[in-house]
Amino acid sequence: MIKKTSIFQEDWHEMSEGERFQHARLSLTGTDNDTGLGCAVYKITPGKRAHPKHAHLANDEAIYVLSGEGTLVVGDEEVKLSEGEFALLPRGSDFAHVFVNDGSDDLVYLCLSTQNAPDIIHYPDSEKVAISERKFSGRPTTRGKVGGFYLRNTELSYWDGEDTG
Repeated sequence: MIKKTSIFQEDWHEMSEGERFQHARLSLTGTDNDTGLGCAVYKITPGKRAHPKHAHLANDEAIYVLSGEGTLVVGDEEVKLSEGEFALLPRGSDFAHVFVNDGSDDLVYLCLSTQNAPDIIHYPDSEKVAISERKFSGRPTTRGKVGGFYLRNTELSYWDGEDTG
C-alpha cells in the first residue's frame, strides 16, 4: 500500500531548546518504515538551526531546500543553499554538519537519510557521541534500548563493569 502524506494537512512536531535551536518537523516515512530510507520535512525560523553540528557514522543524509535559504556548514566549509538546491552529506566524521537559517524567511527543507542501525552520531562542538540502536528518525533517543549520549574520549577497558572475579 502506498503511503501518502501532505505537509499542508498533517500536524508538525514543534521543538525548541535554548536560543539557538528550533524547528517544526514532519516525518514523511514514519518509524515503521522498512524501506531503508527515511524522509522528514523541517521548518526553521530565521536565526535558528534544527540540530547541533553532528556527523552520522552509519548513515548518509541529503538536504533539498523547498523554500528559504540558509548556510550549510560541513566541517570548516560553508555553502549557501536556497530553494531548489540539494546537498549530499555522506556518513563519516569528516562530514559533521549543521544547517543554519541565516535568511529573513522560514527555511523549509527535506532531509532524507539511510536508516542503518545501529548508528553512532558524533557532536564535535560538545565532544559527545550518541549511540542509537534503532532506525534514525530525528534526534537520537534510547527509550529503554541500548544506546544513549556519552562524552567522547572517556576511556574504559574491555573488562570495566564486568564481573571478572
